[in-house]
Amino acid sequence: MRFLSAAPFAVLAVGVLAGSLADRPRALSPIEIGGYRVLAVDFHIHSSTWSDGALTPWGLVLEAERQELDAIAITAHNQVSDAKVARWFSRRIGGPTILVGQEIVAPYHHVIAVGIDRVVDWRLDVADQVDEVHRQGGIAIAAHPLPSFWPAFDGRAMQRLDGAEICHPLVFMLANGQQNLERFAARGSLAAIGSSDYHGPGPMGICRTYVFVSSEGEAGILDAVRAHRTVVFGLDGKAYGDPALVSLAKADSRLARSTAPMPPWLKIVSQLCGVFGLAGVMLLRR
Repeated sequence: MRFLSAAPFAVLAVGVLAGSLADRPRALSPIEIGGYRVLAVDFHIHSSTWSDGALTPWGLVLEAERQELDAIAITAHNQVSDAKVARWFSRRIGGPTILVGQEIVAPYHHVIAVGIDRVVDWRLDVADQVDEVHRQGGIAIAAHPLPSFWPAFDGRAMQRLDGAEICHPLVFMLANGQQNLERFAARGSLAAIGSSDYHGPGPMGICRTYVFVSSEGEAGILDAVRAHRTVVFGLDGKAYGDPALVSLAKADSRLARSTAPMPPWLKIVSQLCGVFGLAGVMLLRR
């Protein structure tokens, strides 16, 4: 009887131990392909501070390390403060590159601004928003551009945009989600972007952009996007981006995946033990 009483607590202890061991990010090995350093980047991340995410700015930095991302853009809704906090923290711990960004949220369109310092006015039309992003030295990306947003992206806007999300969690949720993002991308010459639109549920980096940079750091990432040196693996592993780089990426097993890495076995053990251990404790209390 004593054994049965102690079993749930032992299972919980195993879960805590396994979770502690699993929660250690691996050191990233540099990837070089075709003379470029290849960085895994998620350009669309939200925190709990000035947006509607689940993690703090510093929590996002640690989660990016766990998901093996070299860089992330923190893009609060019409705000940039949390990204600056995260950038400060990441620099102090030697973490991933943090790009200061904003999701410019307007009633009929969303634009991701990356590499900016000041908030961009959401009341401007898309073309003027992109011009302001460029004045600040940043890049502008169409965020999850489903058909309801298309009217806002007129000819002027399409000529100015730097990229568009071609892989977004919506492609796994909507029957025609991938097709609609492809149709939008076909309207202009845009860098292929994969973003998780991370708020908390689901893994950060489930859609990610492989950026082929000539130099590391923020400037190298922004320059590569402007030059369209990106590759994205979308639904069912279909690849998008510069054709020559897509061929190189497909041939490299380190890149040819459509989603973020699956949790390691220790993390799975931790989750299962946590659930069953807690259930056992609740049954004992009854």
